Amino acid sequence: MQPNEIIEVLNRPISQELPARDVTCRASLCCSGCMCRRTFYDPEFGLPVVGKHFKHAGTGGADQWSYTTYTPLELRPDDNFSRFYTGRGLFWARTDKGVLAVLPQRNGLGYEIGYNGGGPHALAAYLTQVASSDGQHTTAGAQYEDAHPAIVAWTQSKAADRGTNELSLSDLQAMLES
Repeated sequence: MQPNEIIEVLNRPISQELPARDVTCRASLCCSGCMCRRTFYDPEFGLPVVGKHFKHAGTGGADQWSYTTYTPLELRPDDNFSRFYTGRGLFWARTDKGVLAVLPQRNGLGYEIGYNGGGPHALAAYLTQVASSDGQHTTAGAQYEDAHPAIVAWTQSKAADRGTNELSLSDLQAMLES
């Protein structure tokens, strides 16, 4: 997975120009700049996206957007999981049709890597479920106790937390056989 692919996904729902700073706007904070929100939608899953903009007043001030959205609870019914990507705290799935999507996740079962805790265990349980179903069962919320020890060991390792990592479905299935 290339960094430009992540940027492409993050930029998909945004086709409008950034708003100009408006010091008369109620969203402007005591002349410190513009702080406003815009709503969009993810064209792949139809999920809402909220874009939050902040532009600090003054020459060379920070101009920054951040985005908040829901993650899907599963990939679409006709999509099969093909690859898993992680990098910079983000988790992605690529389908057999090439669609790059945020990894399905259930509220309260946040994914993490690189330490011994609930986040890496939740991620390992999901990846175990996907690998054992040949990429077809992509519903989020797999039980922690269903996580395969080899996949748990990888999600908890420091190696998983370095840079951008990619695992194919066959890589995950090989871990199940170890």
